[in-house]
Amino acid sequence: MNTFTFVSLLLLTVAASSKETKEWSNLKSLAPKLPHYLFVRGKQSSGSRITGGQEAIQHQFPHQAGIIIETSSGAAFCGGSLISDEWILTAAHCAVEGSSFEVILGAHYVVQEEDTQVRITTTEKHVHPDWESTTLQNDIALLKLPTKVEEVKGIIEHIRLPSRSQANDNFVDEDTVVSGWGKDSDSASSISPVLRYVHSPVITNSVCNVYYFGLINDRHICTSGSGGKSTCSGDSGGPLIIIDTEELPTQIGLVSFGISLGCELGWPPAFIRLTPFLSWIESTTGIPIRE
Repeated sequence: MNTFTFVSLLLLTVAASSKETKEWSNLKSLAPKLPHYLFVRGKQSSGSRITGGQEAIQHQFPHQAGIIIETSSGAAFCGGSLISDEWILTAAHCAVEGSSFEVILGAHYVVQEEDTQVRITTTEKHVHPDWESTTLQNDIALLKLPTKVEEVKGIIEHIRLPSRSQANDNFVDEDTVVSGWGKDSDSASSISPVLRYVHSPVITNSVCNVYYFGLINDRHICTSGSGGKSTCSGDSGGPLIIIDTEELPTQIGLVSFGISLGCELGWPPAFIRLTPFLSWIESTTGIPIRE
């Protein structure tokens, strides 16, 4: 049986029309619209959601971005992270078909308008040149904002990227946190109205490959899905964070895919590992990477 019969991108998320209001009452009934890739957990349902976790404290993750994506077939929702005052990091499967991206920063209730929110629309995207939808490889993209966002401590702040010295670190057993507005259960019909997060340890790629039939390589990183702690539709592109040896939050991955059979089944979610892409990020954005 084909490996990819069981795997499909977490991509899709929840559709949202630019002509619709941003209120939850109007968004909750919208269906995923991005292209479906076989059976991946929400890839077509857009990405992963946060399951088995809890609601974040407001602005607990000031780097978190929500992204409403306009495509030729409708709209979808993904996550992302602010990595400088003008660049958003997200997944390639979120960006590749998008023509316009409404980036939402400083949000907690992402489907409502809040005083702390900044919403910026951009059309400039940089999808990794080696992105491969059939094998889910190099699932990483960058969005450039047309104007620099004003960072506000504790509300809107960029996240630190790994250093080059961490390139050989597999991060196994490190405690991570992933955040997003994705579905909070397999029974949910739409994204979460509030930002959620979950803690989970990194597992080895060899263990992860038992679940994904050899699809995982050294450009991926997986966390334990034990207890139903995972990502889900709507979380795609969102940040995977550790507290590093300098006691600072550092993004080491971004949400890529999971199993389409369900987010709460205990399967490990798969992320793009950032360290192999540091040079590409630096050359595309001009953001200097720490040694």
